[in-house]
Amino acid sequence: MSTQPHVTLFSADLLSKWGFNDGDEPDQWMNYCDNLGIAWEKLEYPLVALVKKYLIPALEQDVTVCEIETCHNPIRVETVNSVDVTELWRTSAQHAPSLSPEFVNVPMADVLRLALQEAGLTTPPRSEGVRL
Repeated sequence: MSTQPHVTLFSADLLSKWGFNDGDEPDQWMNYCDNLGIAWEKLEYPLVALVKKYLIPALEQDVTVCEIETCHNPIRVETVNSVDVTELWRTSAQHAPSLSPEFVNVPMADVLRLALQEAGLTTPPRSEGVRL
């Protein structure tokens, strides 16, 4: 059975300073771009846009999110069902609220489209020496 390449966004990552790979682009994204000859280092991984478009609307809980300018996870949940959860950002609290669904998968083709849209591009930047 063949599966399309995808990135997985875990709901619990919204509750942590270190969530979503500590804000770094995931290896799956870099590998996908490398396989297509795309210079991923010249194209911003659209984490915040992905979370807002795919993960937040899928959550069964009522949440508010905020964006944070940081070298860590830049998008986090502030409240879950009107309860402030910001104290959980720096801990591995055992009593953190469960967010469901546990995760969403986003096809890499959609990630690329969103990255291009966010960058105002119609074609991706190419790696040196690669012609497609």
